[in-house]
Amino acid sequence: MTTSTSRRSSSSAWARVTRSGTVHVRSSTRDHGDFNPDRVSAHELEQRRRQLVDLPWTMLDEVHGSHAVVVDTPGAGDGAVGDVLVTDLAGAALGVWVGDCAPVAIVGEHGRFAMVHAGWRGLTAGVLEVACDAVGADGSADLTAYLGPCIDQCCYEFGDDDLGAVATTLGLPLAAITGTTSWGTTALDVPTVVQLVLARRGIGVDRAGGCTGCGGRHFSHRVRVDPERHVMVAWKQDP
Repeated sequence: MTTSTSRRSSSSAWARVTRSGTVHVRSSTRDHGDFNPDRVSAHELEQRRRQLVDLPWTMLDEVHGSHAVVVDTPGAGDGAVGDVLVTDLAGAALGVWVGDCAPVAIVGEHGRFAMVHAGWRGLTAGVLEVACDAVGADGSADLTAYLGPCIDQCCYEFGDDDLGAVATTLGLPLAAITGTTSWGTTALDVPTVVQLVLARRGIGVDRAGGCTGCGGRHFSHRVRVDPERHVMVAWKQDP
């Protein structure tokens, strides 16, 4: 496995060359419009998706759980229930739509990759572990993770009891995942939770996009009660 590290990128776009092609990851911003399938017509959503990545897309009916959907044909499973998408196909765009939850892409050395919708409930349900197992099912041991825009401790006030439950469930030190909001109250540090869970698997995390709550480039349900959602998408190109 890789040595666990945490890095910050200046933009929410990445690429990893694998043995079967290059996996690209990209996040949308407010400028790309609303990707909430509960608000946007199917036609308009498809237009926006194709403008971002011109490939057949799969997005899920996300439920803050840990169920994984395997995409075996480009575009298959669009609208299925789950919080993890996984494929080894080239030409298939996998997207998660978020408004504060952490969007995470996990890419293996052989070219299998997953997109993960990881809110605190999903994290405690083991969504990252499920995604890592799904990507590693092809024998990949060298996995890399990419963390897109999500709410950070500066904007995510969290009750002490709930913080303790998150730490206990995940087996993480309470102090390590406890932060402070910009107004001085106790917070959950979601990016650190993601990094620590993946670190146990030896997986490094490259982070970009900043906080959805106090940044102006993305939507936030928690801070601004935005009904809109941005998206993070991954796809593979053949060598």
